[in-house]
Amino acid sequence: MNAPLENEKSVKKQSARSVVAIATSIAHFANDVPVTLLPAVLPLLIKEFDLSYAAAGAAITASALLMTSLQAVTGYVADRWNMIRLLFFGLTTLGIGTILIGFSTSYVQILAFGCLMGIGGSAFHPIGYALLSGTFESGNRGKALGLGSAAGDIAVPVAFATSGFLAPALGWRTLFISWGIIAIVAAAVVPLIIKKPRTRSFHSTATDGSTVATVRTLIPVFVVMGLVAATYKIAASFITTHLHESFGLSIESANFVFALMMVVGTVGSVVGGTLVDKFGEKTTVTAEVVALGGLSLVSVYIRDVYLLSGVICMIGFFMLGVWPSFYSVIANVTSLRARAFMYGILFAVAWSFGSFFPYISGVFADIFGLHVIYVLIGGLSLVAAFIAYSTFKKYDYVRKP
Repeated sequence: MNAPLENEKSVKKQSARSVVAIATSIAHFANDVPVTLLPAVLPLLIKEFDLSYAAAGAAITASALLMTSLQAVTGYVADRWNMIRLLFFGLTTLGIGTILIGFSTSYVQILAFGCLMGIGGSAFHPIGYALLSGTFESGNRGKALGLGSAAGDIAVPVAFATSGFLAPALGWRTLFISWGIIAIVAAAVVPLIIKKPRTRSFHSTATDGSTVATVRTLIPVFVVMGLVAATYKIAASFITTHLHESFGLSIESANFVFALMMVVGTVGSVVGGTLVDKFGEKTTVTAEVVALGGLSLVSVYIRDVYLLSGVICMIGFFMLGVWPSFYSVIANVTSLRARAFMYGILFAVAWSFGSFFPYISGVFADIFGLHVIYVLIGGLSLVAAFIAYSTFKKYDYVRKP
């Protein structure tokens, strides 16, 4: 007798969930394109401002380090404040910093405004994944997290594509100004889409004993995610250089292969999220990082550039496809009051750890050659698989406010 009413409620609930998924995906895309522009146009900045490689790298490092390290702070604040409002301020700050880089006339200004971008960019990831996981507490949460992750993954090839095709015609400044405006527009639109923002009381469990115990439980997850982050940093740093120097591909063609790897990786994020819903985090993580490790080690022996390019795309599929599993674990074991903080810790620890590996892999490449990057990616992946298989367990959802 009440079936029509129940069906109507179900439809409305699913519609509300879809709205949150769309809004967070828009925010993720608008957040990650600007933060990727700086490395994408680096050769142009080096030429215009007569920068050394060290100075150019310092600008990227400063921006990335601020964005990474502050995510635990923004997550901590988000658990105590209005998440949507903080996301608005974060995207707006990011947009302003991006626009100001477009008007920069000196290296010092680029460095300063890059840091402003990093501060603004630190807001999305802990907030976005907390919103998504909180909205999809039961059913299809892994898939939703995978879709949200894919929105950020696709931003990387978009940033490189727009810089590669539009920067010569419009100038790199126009790109920064345009994407900065887009970020600000997204900041204004997201609060309108999510009409009932999640709020937090000033008191939170973010530092209580139960959360400390949760952090201890999640240490293996942090370690495995850090190892996977390291593989991504190695790939992003040296795959294009390897294709260019070892196989004679043009820089444009090598960048295209990497962009295609990222596009395939976005599909992997969606598939990986779906697999989490069916098989759980332990099985999904172990299988995907084993596949990542195996493909990487096989790549050492491939001498055909077209075959290697195809394998590289599959590496991207598993390298990015495993991330929704980590997000799902956090959602399962963390109460809503401390979830953004926990996501912030996860990103800060994993990406800070991973940031050392471009240098480490560069040292090994100087000694053994660029092909060693695939050995490192494969080795790190298999270590991650062993840790996941040995230590991951069934993470039951903590049903606390």
